[in-house]
Amino acid sequence: MPAIINHKICDNASACGGISVCPVGAFTYNEKTKRIEIDNSKCISCGLCAKTCPIGAIGVAKTQEEFEELKQAIEEDPRKPEDLFVDRYGADMINESSFIENNEIDNKVKSGKTLIEVIDLDQASCLIKSIPFQEIISNTHYDRYYRVLWNNEIAKKYKLKESPAMLCFENGKLLKKVEGYFEDSQKVEFFNKLK
Repeated sequence: MPAIINHKICDNASACGGISVCPVGAFTYNEKTKRIEIDNSKCISCGLCAKTCPIGAIGVAKTQEEFEELKQAIEEDPRKPEDLFVDRYGADMINESSFIENNEIDNKVKSGKTLIEVIDLDQASCLIKSIPFQEIISNTHYDRYYRVLWNNEIAKKYKLKESPAMLCFENGKLLKKVEGYFEDSQKVEFFNKLK
């Protein structure tokens, strides 16, 4: 029986665990459509893909009845892809306009209350488990949010040890930094650290 993906909550990352664990190569990443695809003629219903998915977007059916139930659950899922694909702390890039270069930081933080996220995209987390930028802005006293790519110069300048990291500025002065990833379930703790 086939596997199925709930694309309403799947971020379609090319580094999907389902691709790497599938023993028969049923999972692939389509570069053209930028989506994970399943060749169910190859699927042996081993379930490794579903166990690897951290958000439960992959389901595997042992019977046709189970497959129909999974399919119906996906159809009834009220979430929409556009709810998922918004910029989020510690997750992959969605909106390139939020990214700035190292040399732009001083100018961006010169006035007002600004957050700068320093992120290593090779360590980016899954979108659905990450905190949306908009929630961060609305639950803290900061009014701007930018991202910069992790590099040795930034890490050294701000004494950073862990990605992602959030730098909190007010009128050009670094007030605090918060290092490490926080899942959506930890957002209250994260907001408190930023306040």
